[in-house]
Amino acid sequence: GAPGYPARLARDPEPPAVLFLAGEPRLLDLQAVALVGTRNATRPGRDFAFQLGQGLVEAGVCVVSGLALGIDGAAHRGALAGIDRFDPGASTGTLVGLPIGVLGAGLDITYPRAHAELHAAVQSCGVLVSEVPLGVGPEPWRFPARNRIIAALADAVVVVESRAEGGSMITAEAAANRDVPVLAVPGDVRAPAAAGTNGLLADGAHPARDLDDVLVAIGRGGGHQRRRPGRPADPGDAAVLDAIGWQPATFAHLVGQFGGDLGTVAVRVARLEAEGWIERSDGWLQRVEVRRG
Repeated sequence: GAPGYPARLARDPEPPAVLFLAGEPRLLDLQAVALVGTRNATRPGRDFAFQLGQGLVEAGVCVVSGLALGIDGAAHRGALAGIDRFDPGASTGTLVGLPIGVLGAGLDITYPRAHAELHAAVQSCGVLVSEVPLGVGPEPWRFPARNRIIAALADAVVVVESRAEGGSMITAEAAANRDVPVLAVPGDVRAPAAAGTNGLLADGAHPARDLDDVLVAIGRGGGHQRRRPGRPADPGDAAVLDAIGWQPATFAHLVGQFGGDLGTVAVRVARLEAEGWIERSDGWLQRVEVRRG
């Protein structure tokens, strides 16, 4: 490759002919994990992507994604949160885990527009990458091509949520073709957002149940110190939260679980919602893993 051209991509069977960069190019040859998934992600899926992105950066691993809506954006927001908690290289000046965004348009084109601030944040502390010339906007065919670069820059690819078909499955296939480990987050067999990931697991992908699974896949070993999520102070509220679990639940289900005590359950659910432990969506109650604010 040309001087300064990332060694990873120079060795790739389909290297970009031209590479446009904004940010720190040296990150492209550091240890990295790609976190990818559907744009139409569930709240638990976005929370898990955020948690993985944050944990990887805190462990000194770069986070690669496509800056799309849904899982990609959540992963990069998590990576940025990891930087806030751990100042990489502050004392040694050594580059460690930072975000890498791979775009399907020119670097001067913000797509999607809703991620303008996220683009700027990734560029300011990490690096943006594209093979598309400046001024060229997104076109559907560019994104599958972009996904091979995501796979090529990663030591492992983690698919957090994916339908049976979609860009994430293309990324997983590109990774497998490059002998890059593919991990998938197990999901509800009835959920469309988990059809692709469960299919990958059935085909032999490694499960990504937590940060340790991902770190082991890239040779970092287990035992990473994870922050345990808190619990509601009231034991009764905690019991209701446990009854909801990590799958959407109905109010009627909870009332049945607690002996038909409608009033008490209603009070506890309202308190859990007010404190940010759960949220309501289309009549369902869903647990929130990453509480913000």
